[in-house]
Amino acid sequence: MAAGKSRGLVLVDQATGEVVIPTPRTPHQFEGKGYTMQSKGAEVPLYRLGLTAAEWAILDWFKENGGAAGMVAVKPGELGEDIGSNESTAKRSLTRLVRIGLLVKASPRAGAYQLNPIRYWEGGGSAQLAACRRIDPPRIAPDAKANVKMAKTKTADEAAPSSPRSATGENR
Repeated sequence: MAAGKSRGLVLVDQATGEVVIPTPRTPHQFEGKGYTMQSKGAEVPLYRLGLTAAEWAILDWFKENGGAAGMVAVKPGELGEDIGSNESTAKRSLTRLVRIGLLVKASPRAGAYQLNPIRYWEGGGSAQLAACRRIDPPRIAPDAKANVKMAKTKTADEAAPSSPRSATGENR
Protein backbone atom coordinates (compact mmCIF):
# COMPACT_ATOMS: atom_id res chain seq x y z
CA MET A 1 0.00 0.00 0.00
CA ALA A 2 1.35 3.39 -0.94
CA ALA A 3 2.32 5.73 1.86
CA GLY A 4 -0.32 8.28 2.81
CA LYS A 5 -3.25 6.40 1.22
CA SER A 6 -5.82 4.95 3.56
CA ARG A 7 -8.53 2.47 2.55
CA GLY A 8 -10.69 3.03 5.64
CA LEU A 9 -12.44 0.03 7.12
CA VAL A 10 -12.16 -3.18 5.14
CA LEU A 11 -13.18 -6.80 5.60
CA VAL A 12 -10.21 -9.09 6.09
CA ASP A 13 -10.26 -12.90 5.81
CA GLN A 14 -8.93 -14.04 9.19
CA ALA A 15 -7.33 -17.20 7.76
CA THR A 16 -5.42 -15.67 4.85
CA GLY A 17 -5.19 -11.98 5.73
CA GLU A 18 -6.55 -10.99 2.31
CA VAL A 19 -8.95 -8.09 1.89
CA VAL A 20 -12.44 -9.36 1.09
CA ILE A 21 -14.46 -7.27 -1.33
CA PRO A 22 -18.01 -7.07 0.01
CA THR A 23 -20.91 -7.89 -2.29
CA PRO A 24 -23.48 -5.15 -2.83
CA ARG A 25 -26.48 -5.25 -0.52
CA THR A 26 -29.73 -6.61 -1.85
CA PRO A 27 -32.68 -4.26 -1.39
CA HIS A 28 -35.08 -5.49 1.30
CA GLN A 29 -38.23 -4.73 -0.69
CA PHE A 30 -39.23 -6.27 -4.02
CA GLU A 31 -40.72 -4.24 -6.82
CA GLY A 32 -44.20 -5.67 -6.22
CA LYS A 33 -43.32 -9.02 -7.78
CA GLY A 34 -42.12 -12.26 -6.36
CA TYR A 35 -44.22 -12.87 -3.30
CA THR A 36 -47.74 -12.57 -1.98
CA MET A 37 -48.18 -12.11 1.72
CA GLN A 38 -51.21 -13.12 3.72
CA SER A 39 -51.75 -11.20 6.90
CA LYS A 40 -52.91 -12.54 10.19
CA GLY A 41 -54.85 -10.21 12.36
CA ALA A 42 -58.17 -9.41 13.92
CA GLU A 43 -60.20 -10.43 10.88
CA VAL A 44 -62.03 -13.71 10.62
CA PRO A 45 -59.88 -16.74 9.68
CA LEU A 46 -60.66 -18.13 6.23
CA TYR A 47 -61.76 -21.52 7.54
CA ARG A 48 -64.61 -19.80 9.40
CA LEU A 49 -66.05 -18.29 6.22
CA GLY A 50 -67.31 -21.56 4.73
CA LEU A 51 -65.74 -20.93 1.34
CA THR A 52 -66.70 -23.18 -1.55
CA ALA A 53 -64.19 -24.82 -3.88
CA ALA A 54 -64.97 -22.21 -6.55
CA GLU A 55 -64.34 -19.37 -4.06
CA TRP A 56 -60.97 -20.86 -3.04
CA ALA A 57 -60.09 -21.28 -6.73
CA ILE A 58 -60.98 -17.64 -7.43
CA LEU A 59 -58.77 -16.43 -4.56
CA ASP A 60 -55.89 -18.49 -5.98
CA TRP A 61 -56.61 -17.21 -9.49
CA PHE A 62 -56.36 -13.60 -8.30
CA LYS A 63 -53.11 -14.32 -6.42
CA GLU A 64 -51.61 -15.80 -9.59
CA ASN A 65 -52.86 -13.04 -11.90
CA GLY A 66 -51.74 -9.90 -10.04
CA GLY A 67 -54.85 -9.37 -7.95
CA ALA A 68 -52.81 -8.81 -4.79
CA ALA A 69 -50.93 -5.87 -6.31
CA GLY A 70 -53.78 -4.10 -8.11
CA MET A 71 -57.14 -4.29 -9.84
CA VAL A 72 -57.62 -7.07 -12.39
CA ALA A 73 -60.40 -6.88 -14.97
CA VAL A 74 -62.04 -10.25 -15.56
CA LYS A 75 -65.37 -11.47 -16.90
CA PRO A 76 -67.17 -14.22 -14.95
CA GLY A 77 -67.31 -16.44 -18.05
CA GLU A 78 -63.54 -16.27 -18.60
CA LEU A 79 -62.88 -16.75 -14.89
CA GLY A 80 -65.22 -19.75 -14.81
CA GLU A 81 -63.32 -21.38 -17.67
CA ASP A 82 -59.96 -20.77 -15.95
CA ILE A 83 -61.05 -22.31 -12.65
CA GLY A 84 -62.96 -25.21 -14.22
CA SER A 85 -66.42 -23.93 -13.42
CA ASN A 86 -69.27 -22.24 -15.25
CA GLU A 87 -70.14 -18.56 -15.57
CA SER A 88 -73.01 -18.54 -13.04
CA THR A 89 -70.90 -20.24 -10.34
CA ALA A 90 -68.04 -17.82 -10.96
CA LYS A 91 -70.42 -14.83 -10.82
CA ARG A 92 -72.06 -16.08 -7.59
CA SER A 93 -68.64 -16.72 -6.04
CA LEU A 94 -67.31 -13.27 -7.02
CA THR A 95 -70.40 -11.63 -5.52
CA ARG A 96 -69.98 -13.52 -2.25
CA LEU A 97 -66.23 -12.81 -2.02
CA VAL A 98 -66.97 -9.09 -2.45
CA ARG A 99 -69.77 -9.25 0.15
CA ILE A 100 -67.57 -10.85 2.83
CA GLY A 101 -64.67 -8.51 1.99
CA LEU A 102 -62.01 -10.83 0.55
CA LEU A 103 -62.30 -9.13 -2.84
CA VAL A 104 -62.66 -5.41 -3.43
CA LYS A 105 -64.50 -4.17 -6.51
CA ALA A 106 -63.33 -0.98 -8.26
CA SER A 107 -66.92 0.32 -8.48
CA PRO A 108 -70.38 -1.27 -8.41
CA ARG A 109 -70.55 -1.52 -12.21
CA ALA A 110 -66.88 -2.26 -12.92
CA GLY A 111 -65.62 -5.70 -13.83
CA ALA A 112 -62.29 -5.20 -12.02
CA TYR A 113 -61.44 -6.75 -8.67
CA GLN A 114 -58.52 -6.80 -6.25
CA LEU A 115 -57.76 -9.04 -3.31
CA ASN A 116 -58.38 -7.13 -0.08
CA PRO A 117 -55.00 -5.54 0.79
CA ILE A 118 -55.75 -5.92 4.49
CA ARG A 119 -55.49 -9.68 3.95
CA TYR A 120 -53.32 -10.08 0.80
CA TRP A 121 -50.72 -7.85 -0.82
CA GLU A 122 -47.64 -8.02 -2.99
CA GLY A 123 -44.51 -6.12 -2.21
CA GLY A 124 -43.46 -4.56 1.03
CA GLY A 125 -45.40 -2.88 3.78
CA SER A 126 -45.35 0.46 1.99
CA ALA A 127 -47.20 -1.11 -0.97
CA GLN A 128 -49.86 -2.43 1.38
CA LEU A 129 -50.31 0.94 3.08
CA ALA A 130 -50.61 2.69 -0.28
CA ALA A 131 -53.23 0.18 -1.46
CA CYS A 132 -55.22 0.55 1.76
CA ARG A 133 -55.17 4.35 1.45
CA ARG A 134 -56.14 4.22 -2.22
CA ILE A 135 -59.14 1.87 -2.01
CA ASP A 136 -60.17 1.95 1.67
CA PRO A 137 -60.95 -1.80 1.84
CA PRO A 138 -63.69 -3.22 4.07
CA ARG A 139 -62.94 -5.48 7.01
CA ILE A 140 -63.46 -9.17 6.37
CA ALA A 141 -66.69 -10.35 7.98
CA PRO A 142 -68.65 -13.61 7.79
CA ASP A 143 -71.99 -13.53 6.00
CA ALA A 144 -75.16 -15.50 6.77
CA LYS A 145 -73.91 -18.54 4.82
CA ALA A 146 -70.70 -18.68 6.88
CA ASN A 147 -72.62 -18.28 10.15
CA VAL A 148 -75.01 -21.12 9.25
CA LYS A 149 -72.13 -23.40 8.24
CA MET A 150 -70.22 -22.68 11.47
CA ALA A 151 -73.36 -23.28 13.56
CA LYS A 152 -73.86 -26.67 11.85
CA THR A 153 -70.21 -27.57 12.47
CA LYS A 154 -70.46 -26.57 16.13
CA THR A 155 -73.69 -28.59 16.58
CA ALA A 156 -72.13 -31.65 14.92
CA ASP A 157 -69.05 -31.39 17.14
CA GLU A 158 -71.18 -31.21 20.28
CA ALA A 159 -73.40 -34.12 19.19
CA ALA A 160 -70.51 -36.45 18.35
CA PRO A 161 -69.81 -38.77 21.28
CA SER A 162 -66.25 -38.75 22.41
CA SER A 163 -64.94 -42.19 23.19
CA PRO A 164 -62.01 -42.66 25.53
CA ARG A 165 -58.93 -44.18 23.93
CA SER A 166 -56.25 -46.27 25.49
CA ALA A 167 -52.57 -45.59 25.05
CA THR A 168 -52.52 -47.94 22.04
CA GLY A 169 -55.25 -45.96 20.32
CA GLU A 170 -57.98 -48.59 20.68
CA ASN A 171 -61.50 -47.80 21.82
CA ARG A 172 -62.50 -49.28 25.14
